[in-house]
Amino acid sequence: MVCRPIAKKTAAQYGGTADDVANEEKRLADKFAVFRRLVPLVSQNEDVIFLNAASAPPSNLIIHEAITRYSSDALYEPRPYTKWQETKEEARRLVARCINAEAPETVAFTRDTTEGLGSFIRSVTFEKGDNVVIIDTEHPNMAYGWLALRDAGLEVRQVPTIAGAETTGRIDAIAAETLRPYVDDRTRAIGISSISFDSGQRNDVAGICAAFRPRGIHVLADMTQQVGFTPVDIQALGISAGAFSLHKGLNCPTGIGALYISPKAFAELDDPMPPIVSMAAVENIKEDLLVRGDEPVDFYPDARRFEHANMSLVGVVAAEAFTRFYLDALGPADVEAHLYNLTGMLGKECERLGIPVVGPRERSRRAPHICVLGLNSEGWGAHLRGSGNTRVTVNRLGVRVSFGFYSSVEDVRRLVKILELGAAKGLLL
Repeated sequence: MVCRPIAKKTAAQYGGTADDVANEEKRLADKFAVFRRLVPLVSQNEDVIFLNAASAPPSNLIIHEAITRYSSDALYEPRPYTKWQETKEEARRLVARCINAEAPETVAFTRDTTEGLGSFIRSVTFEKGDNVVIIDTEHPNMAYGWLALRDAGLEVRQVPTIAGAETTGRIDAIAAETLRPYVDDRTRAIGISSISFDSGQRNDVAGICAAFRPRGIHVLADMTQQVGFTPVDIQALGISAGAFSLHKGLNCPTGIGALYISPKAFAELDDPMPPIVSMAAVENIKEDLLVRGDEPVDFYPDARRFEHANMSLVGVVAAEAFTRFYLDALGPADVEAHLYNLTGMLGKECERLGIPVVGPRERSRRAPHICVLGLNSEGWGAHLRGSGNTRVTVNRLGVRVSFGFYSSVEDVRRLVKILELGAAKGLLL
């Protein structure tokens, strides 16, 4: 089967003339072709098609240089810890800027998304018979965090969405109206991913917050598939708290994440006790590190009380370097536009091939970087694994393709060729 030219978006879709569209596509393609060189796995290996950024991207030279600098400091600096602590605070400022937080102190560094979610979950007070609301396809780390509290009397209400999607053949974004029948006067919190990890739908978190936060219901968002892939205005979303790992969109090594808690939500939590108390959480710790039992323990009056002293400092150094690069060189808006171009192109080509795309097609309701192909997992998974070094994720919905800043139109073309070969072999959808 011959690979046809990649389908282009129309000028109307971009809100400009055909020339405007072409010029913008070329600007983005040229810009990210340069940055692709920072990722040797894809820039130096023509046989590698890495389409798995939603799991973990390949590393890059920005991160490599940061880790090398960290290692050098550990080898040659007599007091590197002081420098790393300064870098940690700069990383905090940059992450806060990345999500448009009210202040750096609203951000705590965690080990990962799970620790961030769990820290907030364990801070929400409830009485026996109170409830929280999540959807039935929520990420396990969110779901299990709440389900672990059932024995203490918390009811966990899972909003059914799977059956409806199977009936209609369409997975849609979650909105306030989806949740409303399950929310009542005893609902303490709603847990929701801003972007779903498996289907890539972009849930209406701002609408959910507008509907339920005025009622005193907390909204906890898993933002791992959003931060670093698309601009974030966490204040505009209106969430109580958001947790995210830095090893996906922000390309850091595993072992570093962040927890944001809004000042308003923190006040509503009424002086929450961290589930695990570290000396890093205590504002009035003495320089001699002697703890006197007859003195009060003053925790930081913000998210920092959930932080641990022995966090991944190499992760913090990487976070400072890449978050600065993301904000000042890549540009969040350009990253998002570049990723939307790639998933849009792939969607058009799948339409031509008769391959269904799972999830919403409208940009406002889908992730910029994720495109799930409704293919038979068993047959197509083997085909893709056998077609050179093609990295995707095979999940319950089909084949999840996910792009990063380093991805290119040529990656899409090469994947389309592989899909055409599979179709020619008669693989079932």
